[in-house]
Amino acid sequence: MSIVEIGLPSFVISLAGSLTSYGIIIGIFSVTQCIFQFPYAAASDKFGRRKVVLIGMIIYILGTFSCFFAQNILQLIIFRAIQGAGAYTSILQAVIGDIYTKDQHGKGMGYYSLSMNIGYFLGIILGGFIANYLGFRNIFSINGFLICISLVLMYFALKNNTKQANDTDTDNKMEFNIGNIKILLREQPFKVSVILNCVRWFLFGFITAYLIWVLQVQFYLNEIETSYVLLLIVALYVSFVFISGLLLDREGPRKMMMIGQSIVIIFGMLFFIPNLLYDLFLFIIVVSFIGIGIALFDPAGNTLLLEVIEDIQPSLKGTGIGFNNAIGFFCGAVAPIIMSPLGEIQVFIPFYALFGLMVFSLIVTSRFVNKKY
Repeated sequence: MSIVEIGLPSFVISLAGSLTSYGIIIGIFSVTQCIFQFPYAAASDKFGRRKVVLIGMIIYILGTFSCFFAQNILQLIIFRAIQGAGAYTSILQAVIGDIYTKDQHGKGMGYYSLSMNIGYFLGIILGGFIANYLGFRNIFSINGFLICISLVLMYFALKNNTKQANDTDTDNKMEFNIGNIKILLREQPFKVSVILNCVRWFLFGFITAYLIWVLQVQFYLNEIETSYVLLLIVALYVSFVFISGLLLDREGPRKMMMIGQSIVIIFGMLFFIPNLLYDLFLFIIVVSFIGIGIALFDPAGNTLLLEVIEDIQPSLKGTGIGFNNAIGFFCGAVAPIIMSPLGEIQVFIPFYALFGLMVFSLIVTSRFVNKKY
């Protein structure tokens, strides 16, 4: 993802696109990802994780290589939609739930978030140099080849019997229908955890992509310079994701979420000081601390969801996570589409929205998340 994001602003501008079209190209990926999350995850409960993951990866590969050949903004939007239709995140989170017992979910989600962010970290390094020296189109060709390698590794590494309780307990066999979602939605803790994760997805949906645009267009950094800045921010982010994962099983997801939310709110207030953050150095410092706060929030949100589902109906992990991610991906999809036009009005308006959403998230966490979590 980060390989693509570093070079995408230049790609969009080369096709006569704007910040608004950039937001649509970022968002359409999550729109189709949103549509297919629940079918993928629920199907993995019924047919097994590996088979469904491999199908998703093949679709993703087709969309990725098609983006390389895009000749206009409309084609790039369509090919990004195909790429998003192959995303399979929910299944990987369900695999974590299969592998780790309930009392180790924090550890499992910590490793999951850490691995995702290490990949993102490496992608920043590759993406900046690829876009700058090989051309921005090659962000997609090289990304496609990397996914091909991943497909081979997944075929041999992922066991085919990850359905666990579905294979051993006929009373808990999953059916591909909406009734399973209704079981979960009857419980307030599940609804609250979904709401909180939707806020998190909304933030993730636009903040990184928008940050890349701001660094390159507002502060006039090239792709390599943007990579260096993001390396610093992501290094801090990954470090605190790891720290959060280590603390989660001891402190609980509720406490870690509130700590992260508070950090984002404190440093987000600095965006309201006129002209303060038009200085690149101060901007990077503030965004880095906001990244630390979101990092503490990240695995905690996933862990809360897993623990709530485990309390309600353990055999619905894939379905519950898939539903959560489908709603979350929708929020992440509309985020850049909404925020990018606002950013054309005034560059810091999207950061004002980030501050408001985190205040809302803190209030919901403190009032509606059970202290036992």
